[in-house]
Amino acid sequence: MSGITAAGIGSGLDLEALIEVTIEATRVPQEARLQSRRDTLDVTLSAVGAIQSAMSSFREILEKAKEPTTFFPRTAFVAGSDVESEGYSGPFGVTVKDEATNGSYDVEVLSLASGSRVATQTEYASSSTVIANTAGELTFAAGSGADEETFTVEVTAGMTLSELREAVNDAGENFGVSANLINTGSGTQLVFDSSKSGADDDTDLANGNPNDLRIISSGVANGDLDALIGNTQVTQSASEARISVNGIEATSNTNTFSDVISGVTIDVNSLTSSSTTLEIKPDDDAAVESVRSFVDAYNKIISEIDKYSKPDQVLEGEDSDRKELSGDAMFRSMKYSLGKMTTNGYEDPSQPGRITTFYALGIEMDDSGQLTLDETKLQDWVEGDLDKLGEIFAGDGGVVDTFYDYTKSFEQSGGVLASREDTTRSQLKDLDYADLALKERMAEYESTLRAKYTAFDQTMGALNSQMSYIMAQLG
Repeated sequence: MSGITAAGIGSGLDLEALIEVTIEATRVPQEARLQSRRDTLDVTLSAVGAIQSAMSSFREILEKAKEPTTFFPRTAFVAGSDVESEGYSGPFGVTVKDEATNGSYDVEVLSLASGSRVATQTEYASSSTVIANTAGELTFAAGSGADEETFTVEVTAGMTLSELREAVNDAGENFGVSANLINTGSGTQLVFDSSKSGADDDTDLANGNPNDLRIISSGVANGDLDALIGNTQVTQSASEARISVNGIEATSNTNTFSDVISGVTIDVNSLTSSSTTLEIKPDDDAAVESVRSFVDAYNKIISEIDKYSKPDQVLEGEDSDRKELSGDAMFRSMKYSLGKMTTNGYEDPSQPGRITTFYALGIEMDDSGQLTLDETKLQDWVEGDLDKLGEIFAGDGGVVDTFYDYTKSFEQSGGVLASREDTTRSQLKDLDYADLALKERMAEYESTLRAKYTAFDQTMGALNSQMSYIMAQLG
C-alpha cells in the first residue's frame, strides 16, 4: 500500500508490526506453494527438453539401423589397404553399395579411358593472329545420339587465336573442352583437348569415333572459320577403359566400372602391370561402433529420465534428496517401457523358431536400467554372420521395429513430449496470472487490515483521552 502510514499513534500499540506479521502469515505460504509449483514446472521443461533431445539422437541411430548394410557396413581393401583410409593411393578406388557381398577378386587395369585431341596442322604466326574477319559461330560436339554433348562459341570479327582460346575455355556450357596454344618455336598451334572418352562402338569404321571432338562452323557461311576447321585434325582419338576381373575383361567408356562386380563401383586411375587383390568384407570396427552407438543413445535417454525423476536411495535416519519429478507417471512409464523392450526376443532369420535376445548379442542391462555391451561376444557375431546380425536389427519385427514407433511417438513434433512441453508452458503462464492475483489480494487484504486497525486505533485514542481527563479530575 503506497503512502505514509503510522498505525498505532492513537493507541500507542505497534500496529504496523501487527499488520506486517498478519500479511506475511497469509502471503508467505501462498507464495511458497506457487514457487514450489513453478520450480517443478521449470524442472519439467528442462527434463522434457533433455529427454526429447536424447530421444531424437536415439531415433537417428534407429534410422541408420533400418539398412543393415549402413548400420553394419562392408568395406573394400585393395592390396590390403582400406580404400577409405587417409592417404590411400591404389590404382583404383572402390565404392561398396548396399547389395555388395563378401568376396575376393583379382583386378588388373589394362587401359584407361581418355578423351580426344584436335590440333591445327599448319602453324600460325603468333597467338595474336586474326582467325576471322567477319563474325560467326563455332560449335563443339562429341558423342552421338542421347549421349551427344555440344556447346557453341560466338566468334567476333577480328578475333585472334588467343581470344578464341579464352572464349572456348570460358564458355558456360563447355562440357569439358580445353583450348591451348602451343608455341613450337617456329609458330603457334591451336590444340583442343576433350574430356569425352569412349571407344568407337560403330560398325562403320569409315565415319570415325563418334566420341572424338568435332568442330563445326554453325553460323552463317564463313570462309575464315571453314579454313580454321579445315586446318584441324584429330591427333588422338577417344578411347575406353579396360579391366580384368578374375581373368574376365570388362570395358567402360569412362574410367568408372559399375556393377562389373555386383554392388561395387570401381574407379580406375592408373595402369597395373599385374593383378591387384580387391577384397570386399565386413568393416568389423564400424559394426561394433554402430551397436555401441545404439547402446549409448539408449543409455542417454535412461540417464536423462533418472536425472530428473529417480529418487536417490536413502539410508535409515538420513534426509531424502527427493527429485522434483520423482514419481512422475510419464517418465516412470517411459523407463519401464524402454526397459521391457530390451527383453524382447528376435527370431533367427536362418533358423525359424530360434530366438535371439539382447543378452545373446552381448547387450545386458544393469540394476540401474543402463545397457552394457560385451564387445567380445558381439565381435563373434560380426565375424561369424554379419548378415544375420543385420536382419536381427533391421528385419521385420527386429530391433528397429521394436523401438522406432515408440521413440517417434515421444520425440516427433506434436508427439507426447511436445504436448507435455506445451502443457507445462501453459501452466507456467497460469502461475504468472496466479502471482499477479496474489499480489492484488494482498494489497486488498492490507487495505482491509489498515481500515480495521485505524478504527481500532481511533477508538483506543479516544478512550485514552477520556482516561487522561478523568485521572486529571481525580488528581
